[in-house]
Amino acid sequence: MEHSIRAHVRILLGVAALGLPISGLAAGFAITEQNATGLGDAYAGATTGNGHASGQYFNPATMANLSGTQLSAGLIDIAPNIQFSNGQSSVAGIGNITNGNNGGNAGEQAWVPNLFLSHALDARTRVGFGLSVPYGLATQYQDGWVGRYHALTSQVQVINLSPSLSYRLSPTLSIGAGLDAQYAKANLSSAIDSGSLCYGAAAHGQVPGGLATCNAYGLTPGNSQVDGLARVKGHDWAFGWNIGLIYNITPDTRLGLAYRAAVDHKLKGQVTYSHIPALLASNPQLADTGASAALDLPAMASLGVSQRLDRHWTMSGDLTWTQWSRFSSLRVVKDNGQPDLVTTENWRDTMRYAVGLTFRQNERLTWRGGLALDQTPVPDARHRTARLPGSDRTWLSLGMGYRVSPQLSWDLGYTYILFRNVSINNTTEGSYQNTLTGQYRGHVNMFGAQANYRF
Repeated sequence: MEHSIRAHVRILLGVAALGLPISGLAAGFAITEQNATGLGDAYAGATTGNGHASGQYFNPATMANLSGTQLSAGLIDIAPNIQFSNGQSSVAGIGNITNGNNGGNAGEQAWVPNLFLSHALDARTRVGFGLSVPYGLATQYQDGWVGRYHALTSQVQVINLSPSLSYRLSPTLSIGAGLDAQYAKANLSSAIDSGSLCYGAAAHGQVPGGLATCNAYGLTPGNSQVDGLARVKGHDWAFGWNIGLIYNITPDTRLGLAYRAAVDHKLKGQVTYSHIPALLASNPQLADTGASAALDLPAMASLGVSQRLDRHWTMSGDLTWTQWSRFSSLRVVKDNGQPDLVTTENWRDTMRYAVGLTFRQNERLTWRGGLALDQTPVPDARHRTARLPGSDRTWLSLGMGYRVSPQLSWDLGYTYILFRNVSINNTTEGSYQNTLTGQYRGHVNMFGAQANYRF
């Protein structure tokens, strides 16, 4: 029995791992894209429910409005385009070492899956289960790009398994709660400026022959031909919870409230170094070792209102607060006692504002549209990193739903996200301090499809 349960968990995690989205395309690296229904109205109606099992992710109380047994399953194609320009790289004590390309498109296309199930136990009680990817980050720069000492590959993924329960207290009020069982994994890499490290060691008398030896071996600052590679990997399980309520103020007006608790991960894994020149191989800071890192995921609170205007039109609005101030730094603690690898983030809490319209043309066909404004938690250019060059984002969404039969319906959604152009002026921390300056711009195209089935 235990073997069977573990096998099923591995299958679910494998399905979820199909998606590795960049930055979640919401504030920080949260992933708002949890169903194709909401993709069509910028998730303006997420907290008040979308009429399908997939609505439980945002508010478990929404299951109270579902009958029988229902299944929602879908995929969202995320195609980001993230471009860096006007880049310069400099090292403290050495100066400008700009050398390399602009990194190409740092965004990676991904397919993000979701799967949700709800079941009515009796007239008041519903149970549900969800498989989702609530947080994710994936950026990949070309080899030899000008910011390679800040980031090459950045991959963070959180897979969420969530059983949930809803209960109708009265004809107008329903409540819900869920458990979040999360598996997190990370893979971060960056180049090592072997030339600058050799110059620094020579300045402290640690290289026989001094700078002449460094130059003889081609170990000059910013020389990509002698770059090393640093990689950090880790993974962890952690748990959280979420609650929500639905209140029907009138037959045409619905209020939704939802809260998702913060989750604290402690990733455990390794720091490895490769392609290290022989002159630097004895440096204890470049030795492979076990390591750990805290990944503090934020609490979130949402308020939503849906107003039916007439038998065809419904307007929805949603406000979501995210406690990104918990993500103050990324600190990798090495098991061998060498100095930590630290990136100060100093993120701030954010708000997301969304408004949407739904037009029910007839019993089979529904049209949707929405607009959202999404704040970045990154406070300024000094704290903007190449791993996650966040900026404020504007969402423009369109979608449709089509009921094929009383049992089967489909939802399609499209969203275009425009990133505000921003600057970066970030300096790495520790004994080697490299400053990267430049500009980022970007946009994203997202397409989603979802099948809904009533048994």
